[in-house]
Amino acid sequence: MKVKDMVKNINFHDSNVIELLYENNMVKLKIDLCMWQQKDYKEGDSELKEVLLVFDAVENYVWDSLKTEKEIDYDTILDMSYNDRILKIILLDNEISIITFKCDKVKFI
Repeated sequence: MKVKDMVKNINFHDSNVIELLYENNMVKLKIDLCMWQQKDYKEGDSELKEVLLVFDAVENYVWDSLKTEKEIDYDTILDMSYNDRILKIILLDNEISIITFKCDKVKFI
């Protein structure tokens, strides 16, 4: 899936990042996705769904936070945007953390 399509079609606001792993130019994000925030949500459907986002061929990965990626523990996604092939994810726990990297495609598992 193209990252621009994912960001356009899926509402990540208020979803929680369970785990973040960056290695070998790959970013893996395990997320509790808020299904109730999605366009096609119907009353009675599951409100949360655990999903895995896998970004390959990542360039210019930057983690901007006072804590480390390993300290992520259900950090809330405030915003996810995609411009000029750069994905920017803003997280909130006790403080703001910002992840940015360049990529084109994502596997949504």
